[in-house]
Amino acid sequence: MRRCWSRDRGAAAVETAFLVTFVLVPLVVGAVEFGFGFNEWLSVKAATREGARVGASAGDLVSGPGVPKDADCLSLEATAGALQAVPGDAVVEVWIFESDTSGSVGNRNRFRPSVDTDDPGALFCGTWVQIENGWPIASRVNTGVNRDYLGLRVRFDHSWVTGLPPFGSMVQWREDTVMRVEPAPGFGP
Repeated sequence: MRRCWSRDRGAAAVETAFLVTFVLVPLVVGAVEFGFGFNEWLSVKAATREGARVGASAGDLVSGPGVPKDADCLSLEATAGALQAVPGDAVVEVWIFESDTSGSVGNRNRFRPSVDTDDPGALFCGTWVQIENGWPIASRVNTGVNRDYLGLRVRFDHSWVTGLPPFGSMVQWREDTVMRVEPAPGFGP
């Protein structure tokens, strides 16, 4: 009788090893993978909100004498400053676009981080390069009832830590925030 009982304990140990190996380990690895991805996505979400907030409050601010940075440059700096949990090479593009209350993309300005800072003529603001200029800053309406809506989109690559088959090695995500352009201080509603 004793011999039969010890065989059952051995079988239970093997079954437990299979359960841990094929069920629990993938669950833990998946939870860790999604935790890292969610952390990075939340950082990008905060960065788009901050960049759109700064851009909406800057309105149609254009650089010139006494104004070193325009509205888009201020938005890009605010966005980059808020990207804490995202690796520096993960951001693919930042869009600053004309929108409406539904968040649709209209005219847009596109920027990418510069990989070659040896060409200062290509730089727009800090280390950002402008690759499309479809929504001039001076055309933004920030007074009256029919003010524009400014949207900011960040496209970024998330590299999975393990690269296991369900995740692959990388995925590209994007996050948008849309805010109403605010009037310049001291100018009506």
